[in-house]
Amino acid sequence: MNKLNIMLFVLVVLSALGVVSVQDSSRESFIVLEKEHQRQADLEEEYRRLQWQQAKLANHSFIKEAAQQQQLQPPTMQNTKIVRLQY
Repeated sequence: MNKLNIMLFVLVVLSALGVVSVQDSSRESFIVLEKEHQRQADLEEEYRRLQWQQAKLANHSFIKEAAQQQQLQPPTMQNTKIVRLQY
């Protein structure tokens, strides 16, 4: 009976150590998951900001105003050259 109690005690201790190990691993995984969720939220925010910036830069009036500030002119026929590719 004494050997059985010692064996059961050892099994209980090993089981408790296993539970603690699994809980620690689970906690570490949860911390990594939370960090990745935050990173995902940051990337989504940056993506929305870049989309807004792209829409702003693609706005016709913005392009027209920038062209006027830089004194850009549409190309004329004298500035245009046609290049024919021969296969």
